[in-house]
Amino acid sequence: MVMVVGLACMGQTAAHEQETYNVIVVADGPMPANITDSDFVQGNAVVFRMKDTSENASIRISIDLNGDGVYDNATDNISVWLVESCELTENGTLADQSCAVSHTYAFDLNATPGNYDYMFERAINGSVVSTQNHTMTLWKDVHEEAGVPSTGDCFGIGCEQQTVEPASESVTQQEVLVGVMVVAAIGALGLAFSISRDPERLVSKALVLEEE
Repeated sequence: MVMVVGLACMGQTAAHEQETYNVIVVADGPMPANITDSDFVQGNAVVFRMKDTSENASIRISIDLNGDGVYDNATDNISVWLVESCELTENGTLADQSCAVSHTYAFDLNATPGNYDYMFERAINGSVVSTQNHTMTLWKDVHEEAGVPSTGDCFGIGCEQQTVEPASESVTQQEVLVGVMVVAAIGALGLAFSISRDPERLVSKALVLEEE
């Protein structure tokens, strides 16, 4: 059996890109059973997809949202009994509107980070045959906006201003300095060559005077 489990992009908001964590539910239970991925953060959703092909099998997912250990429709999230497939009409609509093959729950953007217990129930012909308890970990959504100071950064009146010179200006100064050094070196060589030729000129003039 090929199973695809992970985070899928649903859409983008200004502060957070909402994602959905897929859980494949088979006869042995949810896969993965425990959600520990650190990318599963506030504002994300989890979807349980029923893939148990056993005859007359159905499953139910209950999420303990208030952490009291009791699964209650009023305060927690409880799915309908999910089946592997639903009968459709000739028009492609559900023959039974209560039939469902998956269950999705989306956490609020300000949901409390931490561990949330959930219960998996499996039934055959309407009778519960197995129950499992697992945990999903919801992480805090941490993001930094451009231009917003980080913790510990100094901003406002009284903070020292750091001046950073553009890289292009620094490069130009280096080029000027190199040019000056090259010109100076050429001048020094020219002067040295001129001095080295002066004695020859003096000797030539002395010989001319003697001949006269």
